[in-house]
Amino acid sequence: MGVNKQIIIGNLGEDPKVRTFQDGSKTCRFTVAVTEKAYTMQNGTQVPEHTEWFNILVRGAKASVAEQYLHKGDRVYIEGKTYTGEYQDQQGVTKRYTEVRCEVLELLSSKPQAQPQQQFQQQPQQSYTPQQAPQYQQHAPQSMPQYAPQTQQVGVFGQAPQPAQYDNCPF
Repeated sequence: MGVNKQIIIGNLGEDPKVRTFQDGSKTCRFTVAVTEKAYTMQNGTQVPEHTEWFNILVRGAKASVAEQYLHKGDRVYIEGKTYTGEYQDQQGVTKRYTEVRCEVLELLSSKPQAQPQQQFQQQPQQSYTPQQAPQYQQHAPQSMPQYAPQTQQVGVFGQAPQPAQYDNCPF
């Protein structure tokens, strides 16, 4: 048994390209960029920023959602399976490609800008005083030792020691 699962949180690198078939079904393709920020390791080595690009294929109802709501730059959460395939180009040369076939698609960007702004105006937040706040703790049991997590003393003043084994870690 094996596991083939990708979880990606990133930004669209292009507007989705939608293809509609004769039976009315749709597919949608786009790229997603995931960027790891630059950092400096403890030994002074500087690791530069790195961007990884993923080709995404969305099918069915999710393709319609992607077509309608996704645009270049939007942030998305994607779960899917990695698929590698082959095709022959016009010159007969075999080309390989890798894509993530989307199973879960969540839009993480704010509401679309194309909609009229008055629909998204927020009502002023009400401020709550402690008297108005719900009193949830009055019904909670005072102690539940059978469910209490086991804790350990991790260092002086409760601070965790710094792991020395990660000093030479490249990531």
